[in-house]
Amino acid sequence: MKAVRLLEYGGQLVFDDVPTPAIARDEILVKIKSTAVNHLDLVEASGTARQVLPIDLPWIPGHEFSGVVEQIGSDVAEYAPGDAVFGTTTGMGAYAEYLTVKPAAIARKPSNLSFEEAASVPVASQTAWQGIFTHGHLEKGQTILIHGGAGAVGAYAVQLASHFGATVIATASGDDEAYVKAIGASRVIDYREAQFEKVLREKVDMVFHLTAGDTQKRSFLVLKEGGHLVSATQPVSQEEAAKHRVSGVMMRLAPSGDGLGRIARLLEEGTIRPDVATVYALQDAAQAWKDIVANLPGVHGMSPRGPGAATRRSHGKIVLRVDWLEHEIRGRAYELYLARGAEPGRELEDWLQAERELMAE
Repeated sequence: MKAVRLLEYGGQLVFDDVPTPAIARDEILVKIKSTAVNHLDLVEASGTARQVLPIDLPWIPGHEFSGVVEQIGSDVAEYAPGDAVFGTTTGMGAYAEYLTVKPAAIARKPSNLSFEEAASVPVASQTAWQGIFTHGHLEKGQTILIHGGAGAVGAYAVQLASHFGATVIATASGDDEAYVKAIGASRVIDYREAQFEKVLREKVDMVFHLTAGDTQKRSFLVLKEGGHLVSATQPVSQEEAAKHRVSGVMMRLAPSGDGLGRIARLLEEGTIRPDVATVYALQDAAQAWKDIVANLPGVHGMSPRGPGAATRRSHGKIVLRVDWLEHEIRGRAYELYLARGAEPGRELEDWLQAERELMAE
């Protein structure tokens, strides 16, 4: 099978042939349709965090995917060949044509999502759910402050918190204000123009910290006594937490097929929605990493917005498409493009719609 691999820390990604994995009795072989790019992929590849995030080289990146069950082990009863699924990896990475996973790490793909949309969901949505509910204990009627509300995790946190009856305040750039409000935020604070701790008149019950810098330390100033600060990016100072009489924790995602299934139902109902920013072919993974590196200065030997970095909108996930029915999808997308008068700027929407139509057929 074809796969994208990293041969050495900080090295270049290579696209080559590797053996198709064999499944154990309790595993599933999935034919990958799409996989998403995450910041974590680049951090692991750089080697800067190898003490806490070690990888075995040569390494296939990719922590989330969508695809179709190709084969099941003798002990697997929950799925059958042909089932469309999505989920997180449990061993090898997802930048490949095939992947072996445990049934507990996947769920059935929402029928209303394309494979590309589905691949963008598992990591960000589950991080948001576990951050605000499992660790943050957010309840209906409470107020939450989400730092990075336009990001992949932040956008799901905004949608989930709003859906379950919380008042949502988010920090984001002014350019993303309309987007963040459209998905459920009551108020958006432009972090480039104002300091949130100076403009918030009332304290909040929970802070979900998804950014860097001194944002976390300043967040203690806006938390109610007994509130919760949950960070997905930095350790939380227990000294500061005790000083302000709040709880503080740095979370780490614990993927769950049951949890992802719950999210899948919300997606099928239209309660929450995914956001895909850019789609690349699997063999163009290196270019996709250049696209995302603008948000990760100094990672993997790249410079932010350096040569070759693509320009994209600031929200939504980058997805890698394994070349499945690419020719057919491309043709259908072009037909849709012509049908609406060859209007530029909506090519990604045409592609996703074409994939949905072909899957329905």
